[in-house]
Amino acid sequence: RGRESLSGGSVSMSRYWPEPSDVRRSNESAAAAGALASPPKGWPGCFSSNAALKAFMGKKALNGKRVRLTGTPSAEDASKASAVTIEPDDPFGNAERVQAALGWAIVKGFVVYECADQAEGTSFVAHLRWWNARESGVWVDFTPRPADAQQMVLLESAHAEAKTKKEASAATAEAAAARLALGGFLTQANGKPAPPDAKAPKQQSAPPPPPPRLDFKGSEGVEELVLLLRRGTAEAQGKAAAAIAAAAAAGADEARQVVGAGGVAPLLLLLRAKGDAQEHAARAIMSMADSPEHQASLSAAGAIPAAVGLLRSGSLGVKDVAAGILGNLAIQSEPNQTAIVAAGALPGLVSLLAKGAAPAKEQACFALWNLACQHPPNQLAIAEAGAVRPLVALLSKGTPPVQEEAAGALMNLAAHPDNKRAIAAANAIAALVPMLSQGGGPAEQAAGALMNLASNNALNQASIVKAEALSPLVALLQTAPKSGEPASRRAREYAAGALMNLCLKQKPLQDRVAAAGAVPLLVGMLSEQAEGAQYEEAAGALTNLADTHEENQAAVGKAGAVPPLAALLRKPSASAQEEAAGTLMNLAACDANKDAIVSAGALPPLVALLGSGSAAAREHAAGALANLANGRPEHAEAVGAAKALPPLLALLQQAPEGKDAAALRGCGGAGVAARAASALALASLHAPNAAEVRSEGGVAVLATALGAGVSEAAAALVNVSKGDEAARDALLAAGGAALLVREVSAGAPAAQAEAAGAIATLAADSARLAEAVVAAGGGGAPPPPHLRGSR
Repeated sequence: RGRESLSGGSVSMSRYWPEPSDVRRSNESAAAAGALASPPKGWPGCFSSNAALKAFMGKKALNGKRVRLTGTPSAEDASKASAVTIEPDDPFGNAERVQAALGWAIVKGFVVYECADQAEGTSFVAHLRWWNARESGVWVDFTPRPADAQQMVLLESAHAEAKTKKEASAATAEAAAARLALGGFLTQANGKPAPPDAKAPKQQSAPPPPPPRLDFKGSEGVEELVLLLRRGTAEAQGKAAAAIAAAAAAGADEARQVVGAGGVAPLLLLLRAKGDAQEHAARAIMSMADSPEHQASLSAAGAIPAAVGLLRSGSLGVKDVAAGILGNLAIQSEPNQTAIVAAGALPGLVSLLAKGAAPAKEQACFALWNLACQHPPNQLAIAEAGAVRPLVALLSKGTPPVQEEAAGALMNLAAHPDNKRAIAAANAIAALVPMLSQGGGPAEQAAGALMNLASNNALNQASIVKAEALSPLVALLQTAPKSGEPASRRAREYAAGALMNLCLKQKPLQDRVAAAGAVPLLVGMLSEQAEGAQYEEAAGALTNLADTHEENQAAVGKAGAVPPLAALLRKPSASAQEEAAGTLMNLAACDANKDAIVSAGALPPLVALLGSGSAAAREHAAGALANLANGRPEHAEAVGAAKALPPLLALLQQAPEGKDAAALRGCGGAGVAARAASALALASLHAPNAAEVRSEGGVAVLATALGAGVSEAAAALVNVSKGDEAARDALLAAGGAALLVREVSAGAPAAQAEAAGAIATLAADSARLAEAVVAAGGGGAPPPPHLRGSR
């Protein structure tokens, strides 16, 4: 087709002509002509697994930027471009005409094909092609395709820029025919390519003139402002973007109006402009992204790659807004967190940490904080991108808002075990500890970072203590400190969590933290009813302070911890139940606390946790019941009256089998099954409880548990079977004698003691059982009986 020229009605054929040089080959064996397939077989996996294809599309060959599998235009897109002349052999001119009519940007690149008649995965060709991108960033290719290529791999490339228009001539016609013979264009019914006819062009109608541009008046509503974004003059677009940015920042309702009026797509398109209009559009998008209800629609419209593009090429003022957009889109959105990192945002964000102004640094920290939140792959990727050292540097050199954001980012990075060492090695601990005394946000996030650094890391725990963090952490627990502003509830929870991790199995630190006055402060936190309050860290700190520490157990009970802990057992939070049950388990090891726990009504919820709680909650509940019954017959009776025995037996039946059973069940009192067996042993010292266990088939259950490595079942078998001939017969039938002998011979020291005590007691009570022990290889005098409690 030709065009009307501007001179005297003659026809000009200056246009883009297809040429053989538009075709690139991956190697010498790749035939330029022949059967073509796009996408290549195995797409998209082959892009990563096929070295030849990856190299062809990479920097040394096609120099690809972005790649997408793109179909034919949708009915809506085709309708919008219905007035545009589309040439079957001119993707370059087609893209320019669509841009002139619709304003859609041109994307220059290649179609990537596999040579279908070559060995699979060995040869590829690429055909130069231009297409368009909607305001949302979605690619649209209007040039017609062969019927068998309705889905094509399009690769944006910096090597696709060079293409010039030429006048029609015999040479252009010959070159076009040669190019069309190489395939990739729509063919005629006879199967032959349809080269353009330079001598007899068809006439085309001129496209309709674009609508006139609109001016900004200052009185527009939201819908009129969005119209200005699409059809306004450059000046009007900038002013409309500023007005929309102000409206979107005013509140959720205003942001909702902008989205409802269709403002997202034109705002994203304005991000490609320069100057004030770009920054105003970016700020509007950042405000809308701050609301979770808009995250999905913004991401679907292309906000993530647009913001990443601003990080790479925007002005310094725009880059900090781009970081804010990404930070908002990442809030509690795992798909967006993944997509942002995949889009290549990390290098730009890390660069802002070192080179940006204070607002840019703050927004970059904010984005990294949210990208790392509960996302282990991102936590590793951010550390590998080099973020740790500049984040640590900002702890000392940044403004208070930057310090807060940097510490928050490090807190989330430290949640990954592989990052703890690197963060500590960058001297983060020495910078975080002074921040505990600053108050406000910096203190809160510093406590959180120290909490995660101390978790399951002995070296970091020692470094934190050496940095003299204990006193400021305890001071942070106070609601009304002697100096400075009161700490937030979250800051106090983080401080409690840090103390919890530092005191785990550390007797000297248990002493120091208790002596510093932490116990009443932690107990006070259990009773607070603040909105959004979490109780796990305070309860966990008390758990670890009381663990095998009689003085602290008594002090925690005396401080009034039992009633709020009993109340926590009934809360719907699984983690709160776990920690409350764990604290009560440790407190119940102290005789002074037992009556208070029973009086507080803790038995019913503890029994309920045996059947409905998490694995940790079931273990802690069973341990608490065992400790309550230990040495207190009246509490052993109360455990039975609370209907605890059937669910305790059920826990033994649920315990795992196999080679890992001993580790999973525990030995010496730890593990769900071990706690349950101990509770049964101690509760069965009360004769009616022993009778109930027997009636529930408990002898066989305990024997099976013993065979699976639960050494505590031996003591339970003694107390359940002693003085009852039927129970002893059941034990013999279950092979109990051989199991006990095996434990004495091959068990761990604690298991040997349990089994030896059981043999001594049972053999003294039953000649038949004594004979069975000898027959099983257990001759010789066993040691005296040994029954122990659980702590």
